[in-house]
Amino acid sequence: EKGSTFPSSASLCAVATDVSDTSGAGIMLNVGNEASGTLYSSDPVSAQIEELQFTLGEGPCIDAHNQGRPVLEPDLADPESARWVTFTPQAVEAGARALFGFPLTVGAIRLGALDLYRVRPGPLSGEHHADSLVIAGLIARTILSMQAEPVLGVHGAQGAPATQLESGANLRLVVHQ
Repeated sequence: EKGSTFPSSASLCAVATDVSDTSGAGIMLNVGNEASGTLYSSDPVSAQIEELQFTLGEGPCIDAHNQGRPVLEPDLADPESARWVTFTPQAVEAGARALFGFPLTVGAIRLGALDLYRVRPGPLSGEHHADSLVIAGLIARTILSMQAEPVLGVHGAQGAPATQLESGANLRLVVHQ
């Protein structure tokens, strides 16, 4: 965004995809243990993966956020254990063969998860895993910084999502009566 000192969600996902040797990336935001929507998806497959996780309430981002640790599935078509019974066949049909979820945390603050997918099966190398942890930390800190440091013309009202966070996002608001 013009005048912004923060990287865009698109550029963060592009870097995540590059450093992890994956096909695409998505950023899911969570409130408590509930998914609140997708901040950004790098492509249609990533968007479908994020939508499936939000709708079904299962998948690597949900688990990574709730467990506070990376969740790695190197072969969705032949997993070691069937942990996402409804999600897995639909994610494979969407084009994902490997999925990796990394929690977005800063200290005790849990924001959501970075979701990386690959069109071919296989684990992340040690280097790609380490780089993915670093980029997940960078994304988490960037999200907090966007919200914490109002910049004239960049952020909305106090407590509202920063405009950089809203651009391209698919956030769902839940209203309780």
